[in-house]
Amino acid sequence: SDMIFSNQHRNLVMVIAVLGVWCALRSSASAQAPSAQPSPTSAANRGKDLYISQCSACHQVNGDGLPGVFPPLKGSSVVNKDDAAKHMHVVLYGMQGGRAGGVVYPAAMPPFAGTLSDADIADIINYERSSWGNHGKPVAAAQVAAERSSSQ
Repeated sequence: SDMIFSNQHRNLVMVIAVLGVWCALRSSASAQAPSAQPSPTSAANRGKDLYISQCSACHQVNGDGLPGVFPPLKGSSVVNKDDAAKHMHVVLYGMQGGRAGGVVYPAAMPPFAGTLSDADIADIINYERSSWGNHGKPVAAAQVAAERSSSQ
């Protein structure tokens, strides 16, 4: 039982540390001045920048996640599925206890519906769906808006 406690303790410490980094990244990102309206050609760069500031503390810059703590986005069936409804729902409303690749991830993913616009969420999702060998179909901000309104 000492080994179980030790592993649980280690995972808890890791989750707390990662959440601390995530909170620091989010607060520094929100402190930045808003930029001018992006051109369509900058959407990919905005998606990458938003992913790095909002998602990479948990899912890592390379999309690999943290084994047993945060699921990988690289190769994820949700990210690669043609129908992006679940992907949009998870980013909008968060998730806890999700299963990926047969592993249950106990750490909670926070919701972004209250902090990010439909365009921001679409840019992040499109970055995730086109990075690290992923091949999911892109989404439009209007699709995120529709998912937001259908889930309330």
